[in-house]
Amino acid sequence: TNGGQWKNADITPCNFSDVSREICQVAKLATNERIEQLQYITDIGNDLGSTGVILSVAVLLTTTDEVSGNLSLINNFLNVVDNIINIDEDILQESQESSNTSAKILEAIGSIVENVPIGNISKPVVITRRTFALSAQQVDLNQFMEIGQNFSANLGGFSNLNT
Repeated sequence: TNGGQWKNADITPCNFSDVSREICQVAKLATNERIEQLQYITDIGNDLGSTGVILSVAVLLTTTDEVSGNLSLINNFLNVVDNIINIDEDILQESQESSNTSAKILEAIGSIVENVPIGNISKPVVITRRTFALSAQQVDLNQFMEIGQNFSANLGGFSNLNT
């Protein structure tokens, strides 16, 4: 050999909280059970810490494709998001800085809202939670363009104008 020597492996166990271990177990459940358990775990929220938030978001994101188009699962998914958003701001900031959790949640919500089942084309589907509200309505963009109208959305006090 070349004379190199490996150091002894660090076999110190990871110091995950009980909640983090519980979230890892939830990942093995079926989609509807996964979301229900995440609702429960995140509802008691302040014990999560940033690792718990990161894990909760990671597990929640595994359900996005299956949730899409199912209004009942969408509602439960958004309950989990609401619980996470309601967690201590410092914890959320730490999880965002280390794992980009906020951006991941927003991307998932965008994907889900695109596929919200709309029963009546003339009325929007409105979903409200403690920390946010979503509205989805089917529109024919060509009609807006033909008559020169604008479609705008107000997002948390910021107005975006799309034509």
